[in-house]
Amino acid sequence: MKKIGFIDNFLSEWHANNYPSMLAENARAKELGLQVCYAYAKQEVSPYDGVTTDQWCAAHKVERCNSVEELVDKSDYIVVLSPDNPELHYALSEYALKSGKRTYIDKTFAPDKATAVQLFALAEKYRTPLYSTSSLRFADEMKDYRASAIGAKNCMVCGCYRFDIYAIHIFELMCTIMKSGAKRMMAVQNSRNRNIIVDYGEGRYATFIQMHTDDPIGVPFITSAEMPDGSARYYTIQDGYQQRFIEHLVEFFATGVPQVDSRETIDLMGMLETAEKALREPFVWFSI
Repeated sequence: MKKIGFIDNFLSEWHANNYPSMLAENARAKELGLQVCYAYAKQEVSPYDGVTTDQWCAAHKVERCNSVEELVDKSDYIVVLSPDNPELHYALSEYALKSGKRTYIDKTFAPDKATAVQLFALAEKYRTPLYSTSSLRFADEMKDYRASAIGAKNCMVCGCYRFDIYAIHIFELMCTIMKSGAKRMMAVQNSRNRNIIVDYGEGRYATFIQMHTDDPIGVPFITSAEMPDGSARYYTIQDGYQQRFIEHLVEFFATGVPQVDSRETIDLMGMLETAEKALREPFVWFSI
């Protein structure tokens, strides 16, 4: 058996609640004997539903660890969650990144570009395989974009409203379609909807759109792109991308090969950081 450890700000959030069963159901994970065995949480009680660390561990048949160090020492592979608190990722990940053990850090990878650079530099120093991603990168609709080394001529990516939770997904889809190299951005709308223009240079532009809705189901993730050959693609992202993400996570644990280039993740953190500035001051270009 290969033992996976979860490090989180608090357990009983969507990722921690769902990843264990998704890993257990994955055929490749079964073949490799991967299993979530350990968990550590910085906070004892989940603010979402009041579930404690002990209750979560009992429900998922996972052994509680009382420190990051204990968890990393016992585990073969590490998953750092805390998806809604990226400002904690460096502290929660530091010991793991010094361990040499394959480590995945959940989205949003870091609170800013400088911290992202520090995390990858630490992993490189200790030869620790590391990557991060939004699960939407691995949606079936993104397959052709992932396979292509050439970015689109232009694109539009739309998603639901909350910036702190959903902006990373929109930018990750954008980077999957356009590739890295965004140079500057400008917000042109910041009200109940958000609209940001991203300039890649040489006449290549991408549009980030967050749509507000009172519908509790929310807005689907939608992409539209014009390719260099003039062809056009339009997709509404369908369910199933979480399972595709798990497939890539298992492959990372199996091979030690990061599934996303660190340079692209660093670029993404720079885009998020710049977007926050642009939204505070619309109609002004900000370098990324």
